[in-house]
Amino acid sequence: MNRYSSITILLIFLLTSTIHAQNRTASPRLEPDPKAFEYHQMGGSQGNYTWQELAEISLWASGNTANTSDLQRIITIAETIKADPDFPASQSAQAEFILNYMHRNILRSYSLHQTRIDTMLSNGRFNCVSSAVLYTILCKAVGIDTSGVITKDHAFVIANIDGNAVDVETTNRYGFDPGNRKEFHDQFGTATGFAYVPAQNYRDRQTINQIELVSLIFNNRISEHERHSRFAEAVPLAVDRAALLLGSSPVMSSTIPQDALFKDPYNELLDRISNYGSVLLRRGQEDEALQWANAASAIYPNTEKWKDFYFAAVNNRVSRFLRARQIEEARTFLESYKVFISDANYAQLDTVLLNARATDFHNRFATEWNKGNHAEAERILNEGLTEFPDNRQLLNNRATIERNRR
Repeated sequence: MNRYSSITILLIFLLTSTIHAQNRTASPRLEPDPKAFEYHQMGGSQGNYTWQELAEISLWASGNTANTSDLQRIITIAETIKADPDFPASQSAQAEFILNYMHRNILRSYSLHQTRIDTMLSNGRFNCVSSAVLYTILCKAVGIDTSGVITKDHAFVIANIDGNAVDVETTNRYGFDPGNRKEFHDQFGTATGFAYVPAQNYRDRQTINQIELVSLIFNNRISEHERHSRFAEAVPLAVDRAALLLGSSPVMSSTIPQDALFKDPYNELLDRISNYGSVLLRRGQEDEALQWANAASAIYPNTEKWKDFYFAAVNNRVSRFLRARQIEEARTFLESYKVFISDANYAQLDTVLLNARATDFHNRFATEWNKGNHAEAERILNEGLTEFPDNRQLLNNRATIERNRR
C-alpha cells in the first residue's frame, strides 16, 4: 500500500442537463410577407377597410394565397344576401338575417380549432373566430357596422345599430342579441364549451376593431402549431400578424396595455421567436440558438427579453465546454458574449468558471500526487494558490503536502 493517502478527483458541477440529439432545420422566416405591409397601408391610419379588402385579408391570414375562387365565393354570398327577396329593410333584422343565412347555407359543424376561412367555405366546419370574421365581412357588405369582442378564450361580434351595441354569438343560429334567448342558452355551452359573457361583465371582455378580429385567425393558427410543437411554423405567422397590425419595419411595440385581453402583437411576436429559440436550446443547438438570437434581435429589439434568452444560450454553451473540461474555451466564449447578458448573469457564470478553474488546479494536483509526482503536484498547487489564494480545497492540498513533509 502507498504510504501517501490518495487525493480525490472532484467533479465540476454544471448548470444544465444532458444535451439532446441535434435536429437541424432551416431557420423560420423573420421578414414579413410584403402583403402584410400592403394590407396595413390599405386600411390607413384608422384601419378602415372595405368588406372586399377584409375578405381578401382574411383568406391571406388563413394561409390561402393562391385560390382566388374563395374570394369570389365570399363576394357571391354577399351579393346573394343583398338580392334575396326576403332581405329585410331594418338593419337589426338584416343583422339577424345574415346570421341565419350563414347557419342555413354555410356553417355545418362547430370545430374548436378550425379558424381558416377557406376551410370553412369548403366544408362548413367553423369556430368562433372564422364565423365571426365571415359575419363581419357580410355585415359590412350591406352597410352594417360591427366590432369584434374577445374574452379570455372566445370571440364574437357586436353589431352597432341605431346607436345600440348588439352582441352576436356567431357560433349559434340563435346568437343575435343572445342575452334573453332561451334557444341560444340551451345550445351554446353544450356545442362550444364556452359561456356567454354579457356586456355588463366589461372586465371579462374587450372590444376590438375589425382588422384585429381578422388577426385572430393568425392567433389561432399560431396556437395550433405550438400545440403540436411546430414552433418554427408559428414564427412567420406571428411576424406577418405584427406587421399587419403595426405596419412598421422593424415592427415597433404598440401601446396595448400589458393586462389587456388583446395582447400586444409585438410582444406576442417576441414570445414566438423566443419559443423557437428555446427549442434549439432543448436540442443542444446553442450555436444555432445564438445565431437565431443575433438575427432576430437585430430586427425585433427588446433588451430585457433578449438578455434572458442570451443568458440561457450562453449558460448552456459554457456548460458544454465545462463538460469537456475546456475551461479556457468557456472563458473566451463567455467574454465574447458578456455584452449580451445582464451584469448579474455574467457574475453568475464568472463564478462558475472561477470555481471550475480552481477545481481544475485541484484535479491536476491530485492526479500528479496520486502518481507519486510530488514535485510536479506542488508546482501545480503553487500556481493555483497564486490565482486562488483563499480557495479552501487548494489550501487543504497545501496541508496535505505539509503533513507529508513531517
